[in-house]
Amino acid sequence: MQNLKIWWRSTRNTRIERLWVEVGTQFARRWRAFFTRLGRLHRLDRKNPAHLWLLHCLFLDSINDDCKEFQTEWNLHPISGRTTSNQSPADIRFLGQTTEGVYKNDPLDGIHPDAINRYYGVMGPRQHQGPNRTGAGHAQDDDDSGSEGEGPEVADVEADIENRIGSDQAHNIRHVPIKVARHQSPFDNAEQEAAFMDFLQDIFEEGDVPEDYGVRDEEWDEENYPETEIIRPGTRGKEIVVVLPRSEWFPRAMRWAQALDAMNRILTQLEGA
Repeated sequence: MQNLKIWWRSTRNTRIERLWVEVGTQFARRWRAFFTRLGRLHRLDRKNPAHLWLLHCLFLDSINDDCKEFQTEWNLHPISGRTTSNQSPADIRFLGQTTEGVYKNDPLDGIHPDAINRYYGVMGPRQHQGPNRTGAGHAQDDDDSGSEGEGPEVADVEADIENRIGSDQAHNIRHVPIKVARHQSPFDNAEQEAAFMDFLQDIFEEGDVPEDYGVRDEEWDEENYPETEIIRPGTRGKEIVVVLPRSEWFPRAMRWAQALDAMNRILTQLEGA
């Protein structure tokens, strides 16, 4: 029975599992491999808040662009199945809005579909009538021209449903929250930070190549700059070889080395001032 239960859960999650596979293979693994490379070859210290802040400054926009590009492509891919007829998510959303209207504030947003079916059914939240009320929700003595607000019993019922949903779904949370690495600007004020950005832009334009950061040609005289990186998803996953074409990823490594060298030099000057 336990094996059957696990199998049932797995088959119901195949679409989201497939989505995460696509996210990884399309762009997420390459960024992870790139950051692994920065730590292995280009002096990135993942425990240094200033280094993580610099990563955000240099690459966060590019990562967001990759996310948006993947989102666009995913929303246009056909979905097989009896009910989808190879329509894309964008097609299904458009047809749903055309026939059912547009939801501005979905009260069920973020709730698992199984919980929606169990507690609400297909027609939305169940209606609960108070004393002396008809099935239409109006007091027996009221005419059609007037209406009354929902009584406190309705709010109590909705709150009770939310608590039941939270309790029912609690067993699906099997790990403690992941601690987000701290990132913090190493500069004391906005003026210092702005001066660093101006200095960094000059370095990018001049094309200065710093020493001892793994980006100079003489530092790779015995072998070529690698175009693959090995990562291990999770704690027990097998090793994955990720291809990082030099034409795309070496310029980013160069940009990181230039920025890290510039930041270190400016911080050294500020400490000595």
